[in-house]
Amino acid sequence: MESTARRLAYRTEKRYDKLKHRFKRWRGYDPVMVEPYITYGTADELWIAGRLLEAKGVQGAPGDSNWKNLVHMLRRYQSDEIPFTEIEMKLGKEVRTVTTDAEGYFHYRWQSPGEDVIGRPWTELMLTAADPELPKAVKHSVAEVSLPAESAEFAVVSDVDDTIMRTGATSFLRHTKTVLLNNAHSRELFPGTSEFYSALQQGMSGEANNPFFYVSSSPWNIYDLIAEFIDIHGLPKGPVLLKDFGLREDRWFKSGHESYKTDRIEAVLKTYPELNLVLVGDSGQHDIYAYLSIAKSHPGRILAVYIRDLKPGQRSDKINAAASEFAEHDVPFEFVADAAEAAQHAKGLRLITAKAASEVKQDVAIQRAVEAAE
Repeated sequence: MESTARRLAYRTEKRYDKLKHRFKRWRGYDPVMVEPYITYGTADELWIAGRLLEAKGVQGAPGDSNWKNLVHMLRRYQSDEIPFTEIEMKLGKEVRTVTTDAEGYFHYRWQSPGEDVIGRPWTELMLTAADPELPKAVKHSVAEVSLPAESAEFAVVSDVDDTIMRTGATSFLRHTKTVLLNNAHSRELFPGTSEFYSALQQGMSGEANNPFFYVSSSPWNIYDLIAEFIDIHGLPKGPVLLKDFGLREDRWFKSGHESYKTDRIEAVLKTYPELNLVLVGDSGQHDIYAYLSIAKSHPGRILAVYIRDLKPGQRSDKINAAASEFAEHDVPFEFVADAAEAAQHAKGLRLITAKAASEVKQDVAIQRAVEAAE
């Protein structure tokens, strides 16, 4: 009975999407935009992804009121997608097309792009909504694809909520307030995070240009907010890999928190067999279990794991037991209170320079003093 109900709900949703699309075409769409996602690839294959949406004007600004931030967040979740529409993708002189799905998403694997059009660490493509019935569409968008530089020493995979961005995910009320009433400018970065991440990007050589990947269980609806937050705070640019909460015919939700993260990290490891990873997360959700699963499945590929300890002295026996298992797989693991502690440990592993670790420590101390003065 449950599977029948799920299939019925899934098919009803798809029929509704098609009817809404037909009505919108008849009435006329509002201005639309191609929202490309920062993705990654290799010289042999580029992954192109994004979504075609009606423009909602949800970009936040410093000083926006709680009410304005709330309205913008609700608009993100009430997005009007443009389904079953062709997107033209231009790389160099070559043009290919991909069609959006029922929820407006598009995904494409551009194989054999040619060395003459490949850039490192970034390759750019031009994306355009090709449907002539969308005259108000923004002319084009630029899609950025990350390709590791030849100088790269390793890659970094980072969680977002309560790892780089303070959201209070362990408290439902605090988390809800932060998510709904703040924009990319008013959300808070943990002290020293941008300096520590810059140190990891530079690596031991100081010029490694190591690639970054941000993996979160947040929905794609808030992609723009997270990408803007990363840019505002000077964090290393990298693919932001989020989660689709949409209904599927075979199950109610597409994946759980832990399995979603392991799948994303597995894909990065498979794509770049020559690059080992540094994993950064927090103790508030299931990062430690996802990272332990990866460490077990890929011996020798994980250089270090850093978990921001959100509740020192209050960790569960289950979390402590998981943490102890990393040593059994020769993976350096640390619970850290802040970026300074992580940087000091990373220096000992020769992941970053002593100079960079010292700068992170100083920056954390300065930011802590400013917070105390306020």
